[in-house]
Amino acid sequence: MSKLILFEVKKMWNTTFFRILLVALLIFSIAYYVFIYMNTTRVEDEIKPIKEDIQRTELTIEENKLALESAEDTEIEEIEGTLEFNENWLEERQIELRLLEEHNWDAFLQKEIDQTEPDIGRMRYENQTHTYSHPTLFTLETYVAMSKWMQEKDIVPLLPWDKYYSYVTLYDREVNSTSAAEAEKIMNYIKENSNKYSSASIHYLFRLFGLLFSFIGAVFFLFLFGDIITKEGLGRNGPIHLLRTQPIKQYQILASKYLTVILTSLLLLLCAVIFSLIVGSIFDRLGDWDYPVLIYGEDRTFTLMGMGEVLIKATFLFMLILLFSYTILFLFSILTKRVLVAMGLTLGLLFIGMKMSGGLVTSSIAHYIPFQYFSVFEVVTNELALTLDNFNLTYTNGIISLGIASLVLLVVTYIISFVQSKKGN
Repeated sequence: MSKLILFEVKKMWNTTFFRILLVALLIFSIAYYVFIYMNTTRVEDEIKPIKEDIQRTELTIEENKLALESAEDTEIEEIEGTLEFNENWLEERQIELRLLEEHNWDAFLQKEIDQTEPDIGRMRYENQTHTYSHPTLFTLETYVAMSKWMQEKDIVPLLPWDKYYSYVTLYDREVNSTSAAEAEKIMNYIKENSNKYSSASIHYLFRLFGLLFSFIGAVFFLFLFGDIITKEGLGRNGPIHLLRTQPIKQYQILASKYLTVILTSLLLLLCAVIFSLIVGSIFDRLGDWDYPVLIYGEDRTFTLMGMGEVLIKATFLFMLILLFSYTILFLFSILTKRVLVAMGLTLGLLFIGMKMSGGLVTSSIAHYIPFQYFSVFEVVTNELALTLDNFNLTYTNGIISLGIASLVLLVVTYIISFVQSKKGN
């Protein structure tokens, strides 16, 4: 079997189209890292506006003091209140500046926790548990939980780290505002700032796999191995019959091809990991394996999971998606004996299956449909379950449904191939 796998790998590597796609993947990975690097918010980026704000506040305080000297009795109280507010604000900004300059993340996070917990207590007291206006109680609770998680594990937070303008959850749908247009503008600003980037290795890999582990990623891998069956020529005089004249069984030929695409897919994902570790370590840092990722639960519950664990679970689920997609491709390749037809039918079935599964999301069999699970990271974090209001769409059910569907399709493909080979003889 190992010789057959090496034989298939050599054939793939000698294909120009295969090499072109690999180069395209490499170029995309490099370009995406450049994009991530340029959009990463660093400590220096946060310090500069704080210093400018401190200078403006100091100037305002001086103006308040001058105004207070010449103020009349009716104005004194108002100016003193403004002066007190600005002095308190200045002190807070100076503390924040000092913590950032010293990279004192434990104290920085503790300050955020101390400022947020009273708001949580107030919202609970006022029974604001199921509101949808930013920040919701759920958002504040998860913000504090993530801050404490990072304190315990000595993790550097991705900047900017602020509960009002750089952190949002799926429950935040609007902001309190007098104008709908203003509310939309503020909400878009919050969502944009919450979309944080980091050029550290682990965080970049998380972003890269977030793009790759999707329908588009599955399509890329299908194109990569699209002709592994049909390139042999499945007709009466095709080269595959030369293999059948050897002491090699029918299932071994198909199994070697299937194992080849699986192992090559794993190798490519491993290369992506190695690439991210190298470029991230050279241009930034390794990153935090335990960086907290929010996992949604039913009825506004939640848990936290380390980014590394999320990556492992997401990789396993995506590999099952690839297995499922490859079995469909193999089946259509055996049936049609034409690479373009087989690819077209495979992509068409995947696309139609995903569209139809969306309409069945409320049915009792929704979680048994393998097409539901192509949004890998949304499945792992339960964002898909929350968005579609169906918490049967779990990671475990995705593993089961994709595994069973792949196994059934493999059996059908082998039976059809066996029947065709018997008729050919």
